Amino acid sequence: MRARRILVASLILAALFAVARAGKPRGPDVHRLDGSCDACHTADAATLHQDPARAATLLVEDLEARCNGCHGDEGPSHKTGMSPGKTTPDALPLSGEGKVTCATCHFMHGESDAFDNFCRLDNRRGGLCLTCHELSELQ
Repeated sequence: MRARRILVASLILAALFAVARAGKPRGPDVHRLDGSCDACHTADAATLHQDPARAATLLVEDLEARCNGCHGDEGPSHKTGMSPGKTTPDALPLSGEGKVTCATCHFMHGESDAFDNFCRLDNRRGGLCLTCHELSELQ
């Protein structure tokens, strides 16, 4: 029964995301490797490529607002800017301040789209969401 609920919840979320994607036109794709780094980072491309670990900390203060500028109409989304209620695995990185960001669950540079929507973990049966949440929280 629990597996069926997870499947139903996953199908509902997938349908909502698909409908939402048909929404407003997107701006220039800053996620490409040749995209504009200053859309999200406070340093130039040469500095960012020199130290990729440090690049993850050189982010603009209003990063979430910038993400929402193009992606804010994509249906149900996770609240960002708060501390997680549970310990997150290394595969789901938090901000330098330990907060949930868009990049916690999604790749920002198109590193992989194996799970669709550039999700860092497989969410076809709610796996990504259930990493941090109980099923009862999602219903």
